[in-house]
Amino acid sequence: MTQQEAKNELGQIKEVRQDIKYVDLEIERLMTIATKMTTSYEPRTSSAYTNKLEEAVIQIEDYRSRLSNLMIDDLVFRNKCMEKVQQISTKTLRLVLIYYYFMDNTMEKTAELMHKSYQWTYSMFQSALDEYCKISEKN
Repeated sequence: MTQQEAKNELGQIKEVRQDIKYVDLEIERLMTIATKMTTSYEPRTSSAYTNKLEEAVIQIEDYRSRLSNLMIDDLVFRNKCMEKVQQISTKTLRLVLIYYYFMDNTMEKTAELMHKSYQWTYSMFQSALDEYCKISEKN
């Protein structure tokens, strides 16, 4: 495995997190729409109105199902990657990857959390990726 392949693999953690956030926001948006429709509901309302409400409820449940599947996939993938990260030789190298990928921080924020310079953190990041690659090749 190359460093780029390792970055791509670990980067999927961040991508799935973004997908989860997007789906969660869509559920929230649809719930707001459905709530507004429900509170203004009158029994004499047209069937078109009822159909829109039913459509919103169906969309909400579709998004909830999608969210559940994304979360399950995320957990399985994160566990798979974390097993490899836990095999990295030093705590410092493990932390760089955990802060950056698993806690979804920027490299600048990772450096700040570790109380180190950006250059030092990036150097440790490269070393951590090298070890991650070696571990991935073994597995």
